[in-house]
Amino acid sequence: MTYRLFYISILALLLAACQPEDTSPIGQYRSAVAEGLEAPAAPTEAVLGIELGIPAREFFDRCTALNQQQLITMGRGGTAVDHKLDTELDRPAMMTFSPIFIGEPRTLQALELSFIYDEWSPWNKSAYADSLLPQVAQYFHHTLDTDLIELQHPRLQRLFTAVDGNRLLALWKDDESTVKGMITDLSTLTGDPLELLQ
Repeated sequence: MTYRLFYISILALLLAACQPEDTSPIGQYRSAVAEGLEAPAAPTEAVLGIELGIPAREFFDRCTALNQQQLITMGRGGTAVDHKLDTELDRPAMMTFSPIFIGEPRTLQALELSFIYDEWSPWNKSAYADSLLPQVAQYFHHTLDTDLIELQHPRLQRLFTAVDGNRLLALWKDDESTVKGMITDLSTLTGDPLELLQ
């Protein structure tokens, strides 16, 4: 009886090892996030030289320096930062980001992002978020030197994402005018923030 159990266990292991790797976009995402959740915490760039994992004081000092260089301005009542994208996309746009801090001492876990074309209006269909989304994905491809994959999310629909070590970047259309996104440190989480892991 013990031998039979042993052989069944070996057969189950062999069958599991022979399963083909899921190379679909969602499969690539799941594999990268599973690895990222196990990755050690390490500072990784988010935007404008700001790194995930830095202390809150360092984040605000970096924003002060960027403001002095006239690269950012305060947005939404002091809880967000605006950065003008004059030439980085196919037309001028505004990137706004807000920090999310965790722990004590407080460290930067994530940035929430939003993008909108300067010339967006309900009648200007060429400036809708459908056109903006791939432009923003291309912007991060260049600025973070990362390859984004496109997939269909059950709630967010069309989504561009990249996982590099412990950094997760995700971008999606929020409404007709706005692209939303997040850059987060997976090493501070217990699960997938996009809820796509099985």
